[in-house]
Amino acid sequence: MMNGNYPETDYSSVGNISVYSSGLGSLSPYLNVDPSFLHQDGGAEFVFAEDSHKKRGWGERMFTSIGWSYGSGLLVGGIWGLAEGLRRPDGTTFKLRLNSVLNGCTRRGPFLGNSLAVVALLYGCTSTAIEKARGVEDEYNSIAAGVTSGVLFKSTGGPRAIAIAGTIGGAAALMFIASNRLWNNRGQTWSKSQPNWA
Repeated sequence: MMNGNYPETDYSSVGNISVYSSGLGSLSPYLNVDPSFLHQDGGAEFVFAEDSHKKRGWGERMFTSIGWSYGSGLLVGGIWGLAEGLRRPDGTTFKLRLNSVLNGCTRRGPFLGNSLAVVALLYGCTSTAIEKARGVEDEYNSIAAGVTSGVLFKSTGGPRAIAIAGTIGGAAALMFIASNRLWNNRGQTWSKSQPNWA
């Protein structure tokens, strides 16, 4: 029952409303929209046309790599500490051996995780700086960022340590580029992050 200000609407004269448009296919009875308009090309759907070739931003790429580096370093370092604790136990009783294993895990895991996360941070920052300075995004940026990250990471270790770390950083970048090319030749991609929802 309505209050006195608004009249009641009589819908009895409306009759049956067709849910089919004239030649356009079925319409949604709730939205009054032709569903065929939602799937025009059969491919991936994007809000804006330029989203189909848009890549992840530098911050998202950098912090994703930092997280993965820290987690994998923590896992590998924990396994390294576990093996070290089992190989050289500091006692004869079970509790002393368990303590030795836990000490090895907590010593090696965070050390390797933190070190890899710092290298990933350096790589992300230098890669973005080189990309902005050169104005292009290509594989040479990755190689230069890998070498620079290694050099910066071991910059206090002397010339020999700097040369070794720079070489390792460049080699790691080259290995990533080679594996990325191999993966992309198989029709996959992990560096471009283009969603394929269709």
